Amino acid sequence: MKNSKVESWISTENFTTMVRKSFLYSKCCNIFLSESIHDVEILFHQFIDIYPHEYLLHKIVYDCQGYFLLGPTDEEIEKAMRFVPSLISTTEILIIIDGKLKNTSTIFDVSLYGNSNANIIAKSGIWTLSENYLEPRFFLKVNSYDELMSEFEMVNLRGRELQACTFYQPPFSYLKKTTKKIIEGVEEEVFLADNDDETDGIEVKMFLAIAEKLNFTWTIRKLQGNYRYGRRVNNTHWAGGVIQLVREKKVDIAFGSIWLTQNHNEFVNMTAPWIQMLVHFLVPRPQPITSFWALTRPFSVDCWILVIVMLFVKSIYMYTRAKIDPKFPKRFRSFFCTITELIGRLVGTWMPRNTANARFELHLWQTTGFLLVTAYCSSLAARLTSSEYEEKIDTVRQFLEANLSWGHTGQEPYWPDYFDMDDPYTSQLPSRHIPVHPEHEAYIYSLISKGKFAIFGKMVDSIFFPEDEVFYEYIQDYRLMREKVGNYYSSFAVQPWLLRPVDTVTLWLKESGIARFYLKEVLHRRASSNLRGVLKEYNGIDGNAIVLGLTPLGAGFIALIAGLLLSVMVFLYEIKQAANSRPIREVFRDIQSKREKYRSSSCKKKTSRGN
Repeated sequence: MKNSKVESWISTENFTTMVRKSFLYSKCCNIFLSESIHDVEILFHQFIDIYPHEYLLHKIVYDCQGYFLLGPTDEEIEKAMRFVPSLISTTEILIIIDGKLKNTSTIFDVSLYGNSNANIIAKSGIWTLSENYLEPRFFLKVNSYDELMSEFEMVNLRGRELQACTFYQPPFSYLKKTTKKIIEGVEEEVFLADNDDETDGIEVKMFLAIAEKLNFTWTIRKLQGNYRYGRRVNNTHWAGGVIQLVREKKVDIAFGSIWLTQNHNEFVNMTAPWIQMLVHFLVPRPQPITSFWALTRPFSVDCWILVIVMLFVKSIYMYTRAKIDPKFPKRFRSFFCTITELIGRLVGTWMPRNTANARFELHLWQTTGFLLVTAYCSSLAARLTSSEYEEKIDTVRQFLEANLSWGHTGQEPYWPDYFDMDDPYTSQLPSRHIPVHPEHEAYIYSLISKGKFAIFGKMVDSIFFPEDEVFYEYIQDYRLMREKVGNYYSSFAVQPWLLRPVDTVTLWLKESGIARFYLKEVLHRRASSNLRGVLKEYNGIDGNAIVLGLTPLGAGFIALIAGLLLSVMVFLYEIKQAANSRPIREVFRDIQSKREKYRSSSCKKKTSRGN
């Protein structure tokens, strides 16, 4: 083994500069050494003495974004490059070859380095790879270690045209008008973005600010197909949406409230999030409660039971008293007559003059009836002027108990991104989902009219925005459910070489308050009164006056019919009591004959007076 004290051909000062400029962001390093480690032992020990962070030898940990490749020849380095994730833009590579390099060496093939940043050190020279956001990339030979590629204060794309993609998604993007354009030999539909109304939206304004800071031109494509973000098929394939376009490098940057999720981040580079949004439902406002038994509601069930018990006890008392006391009114010797009179006196419609020997009992009963009727009428009037309403839906549990459905346009989403599937209630929400397709529109509108459909959307700052524009006209009949069902962060999806520059500008927009200004300014102009109204708590459809009425009307007619039947029964009972054992027809004949006698006698009196 060679003595590690032998002097290296790279001074400690230069080695320190080289390490510092090569590993700007990574805080740990993966080290690959050649098989003949004795040939590079001096440089290896020099590196580990200078490198200030942890390192791993011949292992790959993707959280470690630094890669140090050390070998005597370029062939060995080229083999080691196969294990380096060079497509990741945050990968930082330092290559030291303990020998000389020819200008024709395959180690200078920029395709080996993808989107990573790399520096090559050899006895024949020092090379640094140009910025990953410029095309074509190349290795630049520099004269000193201080000239190695270092951190840039601001990336300058020098007017390079980038391909972007978005879709109509208020309040983030209001782009709508399109035209046809040939891009790389293929006709694509692109947004015109030719006026202020079109180039409006929070993330559109942020995109324009990023374009200005990074100095690039742009073409914004319109997203095609039913997917917005796309869907994961397996570990290596993504189908549809803006994620597929970025992954296939058809666009350089995509935006439109793209959710920062693990699935998205595994397939494309997602920038640092700039806002967190809460996922909510709009639920139907409570409607007035209608019931067949509404006329009984002024009194509680217990109160009605007490009234009935009191009526029967009083009737038994009066009936028993009449049987025992010969001076007590004889009409109370019939239990049916007794209970009928007590009901009449209770409601204030029965006033027989003969109350001998029962005056105290009957007057006390009438007083009780007066108080009950007064309380009943007052409560009924109050209920007619202030209707009772259904219970508000404020939790997912109440959402499920109310048997509400919900849905949105496009394909069925990936549920774990939307809801907590471990929660016993939110895990049931996917079963209530209805795809909003043209063939389902009539059914969905019928659910909306019945108050059985919830509108899915997100809270942006303090304003609710439905996920789909088709529901905007219905939200005046809805209110915000208080319990959120999820939350997510919004990010940009970018090519790897754009990740760090876009993150830098996005952070600047957030810290300077410009992003917040864009959000407030767009919401102030674009959020309608209906969108703001869902936060107001009131019952019913609106605050307009309504005509007082009995609902359901059938309850009133049933009560009327029951009263008529009862009065007929009482009438027939009284006739039967008066007839004793005679037929009822004979009683009617007697009544008719008495009427005729009365009429004839009254006519004679009038005639005699006239004479």
